[in-house]
Amino acid sequence: MKKLKKLNKIIAVLFVLCIAFQNIAFAEPAPSDESIKIDTLTDDNTGVPELTAETAILGEASTGKIIYQKDMDKKMYPASMTKLLTSLVVLDYFSPEALITTGNEVNDIPWDSSKAGHTKGETLTVKNLIRGLLLPSGNDSANVLAVAVAQKVENNTELTTDECITVFTDLMNKKAKELGATNSHFANAHGYHDENHYTTAYDMFLISQEALKNETISEISKEKEYAGNGAENTLEQSTALKIKKYNWTSHNLLITDNEYQYENAIGLKTGFTDEAGDCLAAAAQKDDITLIAVVFNAEDPARWVDTTALFEYGFNEFGMVDLQKSGDVVDTVALSRHNRLLGDVLDVIVKEDISEYMRKEDAEKVEKAVEYKSDLITEQKDEQQKTQLKAPISKDAEIGKVTYKLGNDVIKEVNIYAATEVEKRTILNSVQYFFKNLKENLFTVKGIASSVGIIAGVAFIIAMIVAMKSRRNKRRSKYTFQSSKAKRHYRSRKYKNPRIRRR
Repeated sequence: MKKLKKLNKIIAVLFVLCIAFQNIAFAEPAPSDESIKIDTLTDDNTGVPELTAETAILGEASTGKIIYQKDMDKKMYPASMTKLLTSLVVLDYFSPEALITTGNEVNDIPWDSSKAGHTKGETLTVKNLIRGLLLPSGNDSANVLAVAVAQKVENNTELTTDECITVFTDLMNKKAKELGATNSHFANAHGYHDENHYTTAYDMFLISQEALKNETISEISKEKEYAGNGAENTLEQSTALKIKKYNWTSHNLLITDNEYQYENAIGLKTGFTDEAGDCLAAAAQKDDITLIAVVFNAEDPARWVDTTALFEYGFNEFGMVDLQKSGDVVDTVALSRHNRLLGDVLDVIVKEDISEYMRKEDAEKVEKAVEYKSDLITEQKDEQQKTQLKAPISKDAEIGKVTYKLGNDVIKEVNIYAATEVEKRTILNSVQYFFKNLKENLFTVKGIASSVGIIAGVAFIIAMIVAMKSRRNKRRSKYTFQSSKAKRHYRSRKYKNPRIRRR
């Protein structure tokens, strides 16, 4: 038992010496600092077009990045651009192939409305009603769709047109808020002027962004024209249904063949009322980049010129920058309390692609900041000490976040993960690591220093053991001598004293 206790003490002292000499002779490398320092972001208006439009906005469709705006939150009237939201609501309740038969609602529109030309009792597909909504900008198409949706939602075919419009506009306003268009209110399905029917350039950007994601809307909004019957030519042989033929042309001059046509244009919707002025929500695509521009109150031909200028600005001055790919190492951090046989640092990775549409010259100005979870960080003795993470850490464990910034603007913030497992330090792997490094560095300055250190340590341990043994022997000899003397004294008294013998 005494030998076992002695062995445990020796092992413990060796462990302490190993840890101490590891830190002296083989210091942990500092983690690399990959963060990019940038100058303060400045307002560089190079190439920014001067617009006639009262308000406007330009943004990239996939990221929602706004790269230009002019009074984008100012209250404006959307006119027939409203029909993009109408289409979105309709397609939440009907498939494009569904059939709808028109009723009195085709005539329940203002006399000076734009019309697709529907008549009561005819049958059309939902897709063609949306064509009538977006190409000739039919207010009658809007009413037909609104009534069909409201009657389906309320399960009541007896609702009047006004009752249906109330139900439908409630759905429109809910949809707008779901998309983040919180500064808008819609009072009808077609956009005919109403003081309580308004939006902003930014809200219309969000609605246009969602419309582009819808296959049916994006397909129709880029069409120059449509010729065919309202039922998509599928029911020509049926005599039971009333079917009408149409020839519709888009009102969007960026799409059709004319002097204002823009080769990269792919939609979306025009708008006009006396109060709103000439408006346009447009989209353009070039080299896999899709831009959305919205202009309000730009008198023709300014809406076409302004929108084209915005697109050219976006495509020429900006580009999609890959900040990080999934699996890329974004930082390397030092470790503590870990198995040093497996390394002293941990690679930190992201698990998603990180891209941003930005000025091409700003790509090198992006700053990256890594923040680790507080419960993983080793307590720092001073501010100069490098961040260290405590073992153990599992592979793929979420350990913090990385933030990408351009000036004061946050571009993206995503979680970061451990690329490998970090094992906890033990006595065994610490001793193994020490002798491994001693062997590798035996004839180096560090190796010699370590050798001297361990020899001194062993000598110190031996000296301690010898000293302890010597003290123990002295105590034992003293005790033996005193014990022998006492025994002799007792025996002497025993034979000399009769009383002691009687006991």
